Amino acid sequence: MFHSEAVRVLTKAVEAFNELANDVNSRSAPPRLSLSKFCRACRLLSPLIGCMGIAFRFADMEFSAKVGIKCSPASLCFEPPLLPPAFPVDKTHPSPTTLVDRLTKASESIDTIEALIDLDIARNAGKGSGSNSRNLIRANRSVDLVRILFEQILAQRGNSITGPLLTAYGQVFGPYHSLAIKTAVRAAALTIPTKAGLLRKLKENEASSRVSMQKFVSASSAIIQYINNLFHSTEYGDDW
Repeated sequence: MFHSEAVRVLTKAVEAFNELANDVNSRSAPPRLSLSKFCRACRLLSPLIGCMGIAFRFADMEFSAKVGIKCSPASLCFEPPLLPPAFPVDKTHPSPTTLVDRLTKASESIDTIEALIDLDIARNAGKGSGSNSRNLIRANRSVDLVRILFEQILAQRGNSITGPLLTAYGQVFGPYHSLAIKTAVRAAALTIPTKAGLLRKLKENEASSRVSMQKFVSASSAIIQYINNLFHSTEYGDDW
């Protein structure tokens, strides 16, 4: 039996990201994206990432740390004992425990994502390790990981989602991870649930999941691109 928090988690995430997409696509000039709403939407993705098993452990650690989620069995995140001792740690990223609550705490005093980036630039702190802007970039990448995974699942037939996972990982996180991490993720990908197993954990069927995945891809694409464009339009350009 799966924890009740997993029930329709995909539907909840779609609703939250649709709301954000509506804000991005609003007629207001320029649009403003609420930081607290972004954190809330990201929080709803953590159980989904946790459902993927050990191969997504790296993403769950990365993601939860950035948006202020403390992993627990109730949220379907994976606790450290489930991580094989041989699974390497990418020391280029700070420990999740040193970053937990970072974006959520920032949202207590910073209303929008635009203001967060502007404030970091004004303080000349945007490119610093562990800055709010860097945390936002990494959280946005985790959303992109799920988006590409869903795109790949929708585009293929069959029950295995190992290929879609590795494609998503390679595009989003691969360029930033060490060889040891990439090798471990490829090996761990062989242990992920089948598509049928994932849908059972998410309390979805084939038809409902396709609709939800398509909606998520559409909504999240607008948000991911909007946030990327915000960073590209700054004085740092792509050099974050």
